[in-house]
Amino acid sequence: MGAKGLTLHTRLSAATVAARQRTEETHQQRQDRTARYLEMARTALAARASAAPEEDAGALPLADHGAALGTDLPRVRTVQEIATNLHSNREEQRRSHEQARREADPTSPPHELPPGVREAYSASARVIVRQVREVQEPEPEPAPDVPDLDELLDLAALHPKRGRGARTEGAGRLARLFDQIARYVLKARGYRVTPSQIVFHLSQELLAKALTVDVKTVRRWTDQLKALGYCDRRPHYSNMTRDGQTVTAVDGMLYAVRLQGGHQAHLVYDDLAHHWRDLDADRKAGRTAWAILKAAQKEEEKARQESQKNMPGSTSPTQGGVWVQMLKDWAVTPGITNAPLEDDPGIFPPAEPKTVRDVVYALPLVLNAHPTKRAALVGMLGAALARQLHDRHSRRWYCRLIWDAYHASVEGRQGLQQLAAQLARLDADRREWGGLRNPAALLVARLR
Repeated sequence: MGAKGLTLHTRLSAATVAARQRTEETHQQRQDRTARYLEMARTALAARASAAPEEDAGALPLADHGAALGTDLPRVRTVQEIATNLHSNREEQRRSHEQARREADPTSPPHELPPGVREAYSASARVIVRQVREVQEPEPEPAPDVPDLDELLDLAALHPKRGRGARTEGAGRLARLFDQIARYVLKARGYRVTPSQIVFHLSQELLAKALTVDVKTVRRWTDQLKALGYCDRRPHYSNMTRDGQTVTAVDGMLYAVRLQGGHQAHLVYDDLAHHWRDLDADRKAGRTAWAILKAAQKEEEKARQESQKNMPGSTSPTQGGVWVQMLKDWAVTPGITNAPLEDDPGIFPPAEPKTVRDVVYALPLVLNAHPTKRAALVGMLGAALARQLHDRHSRRWYCRLIWDAYHASVEGRQGLQQLAAQLARLDADRREWGGLRNPAALLVARLR
């Protein structure tokens, strides 16, 4: 072993000896401390024994050692006592839960009964009629009040003084038709406050057909009403495809009609830039004024040929209020042509709806559909909405929306018309609003 190794061994030996001495000192200190505690305990027990009566002299019981030492030690419970206490607590909780269950539903059987006994219990249980709070459907919001046409326009000034139209209403006939359409659109769109004017899209040809006059007469009457500030008229342009090229064409007329006295009806840029209809889709599906007028002409020709078979006083299906109602529906949803001429409640639309606009056009069929086919039609429309709005997991919600609109229409409200107006507005926003990310959420927000 070298000098370095001897020096390291000596240091390790010294450290070991020092550690052993410290351990022995610590052990001795613990023994001394324990001896002191035992001496204190003996002194306390001796003092207790000297102060106790002669009959109680002697060693103290184990239970009294804590009191003799001057401390208040808790009583130690056995395992059996703890288990008994836990079982008692569980039984108390079970009884309280059973009591609460019986108070909530007295006819339900206890849970611990076997399945067969539970069924017999439920079958023989006494029926208890409890008072249930009646949930009433909220009343529909009343349509805003619109002044009478006489307050909005001087009809007497429109009467022709001479010529073929003397002693007739003249342009007042068109004003009355505009007033009916404006009130219908106002209610269908769900306005809560009467605006100063309302704008809608119409066809001059259908107006002329409803009024049984020429298109030139409709233009002349419109100019008279425009001069008085009651309405404003401008053609609306849309892009369409013709011979593989995109061209611009007039898809109808925009009308602004006064709803409050003193207001000058006028059209603004947003009205003219709004996407009112898809002209290509409407032409492909035959939803044009020209198509419906042609169909009406065929029906009238057929009625004239079979006039001898009609009962006295019968009218053609294209007469009466049919054209007025068609104009109202068109004003709510431009391009809709679900007229009674071709409305068969026993059939579905010619093809499954592929766009939101197709759903809008097919909504009126829900009201007139056969009861055995109405559910399938609603399911088809709801699925089309969920697919087009990229919200496939909410198909049942869209079906419920259509059912609610149908029930509102059955009760005399404009449920389907309002829903169609909202969907048409949403479809236009999808085309014009480039930053719209979630059209389904926008529809829900508007319906609230």
